[in-house]
Amino acid sequence: MSKTRRCLLDLWIAACCVGLGLFLPWAFRWVENGEAVLLLLQLPVLLCGMLCGPGYGLSCGMLLALLPRLLPGVQVAALSTAQLWELALYGFLAGFLTCLLANTPGVVNVGVSLVGSMLLGRVFYGLLNAFVFVPGYTWSLWLQESFVVCLPGIVLQLAVIPLVTLALRRCGVAERP
Repeated sequence: MSKTRRCLLDLWIAACCVGLGLFLPWAFRWVENGEAVLLLLQLPVLLCGMLCGPGYGLSCGMLLALLPRLLPGVQVAALSTAQLWELALYGFLAGFLTCLLANTPGVVNVGVSLVGSMLLGRVFYGLLNAFVFVPGYTWSLWLQESFVVCLPGIVLQLAVIPLVTLALRRCGVAERP
């Protein structure tokens, strides 16, 4: 595949992930605290990073945090500055770890990249809150926000992202890094 065609395909996938990130909170607005419980913004950001690479993943995370504030009629959730950087880091780490582990088998590549980016993103979010944005942020609050409240979202990510990533790689839409 030519480099121009690959870039256009990555751009199209990233745009679809941004669109999915704008659609999912609206589709699950009936779920109380749905974005925090189901991690609706992190799902397309991680997917974008794994399919398109670190630059597109970072951009997708930043756009999903900023774009709803610019579009009229889009439901805006309360998103903190720490969450903006967390989303951007999720996308970057997913792409970076996927590229870093390019020589490993596909399932290992996707699994380790996904779990690594999820854990590192949560650690970074906790550190940002503790040292920069939220005075009095505690370990118990971080554990509750990062692992207890969002457990359904973690399970959803671990189930959906590897299946979609491996399927798109197998059918040739996404290239193996």
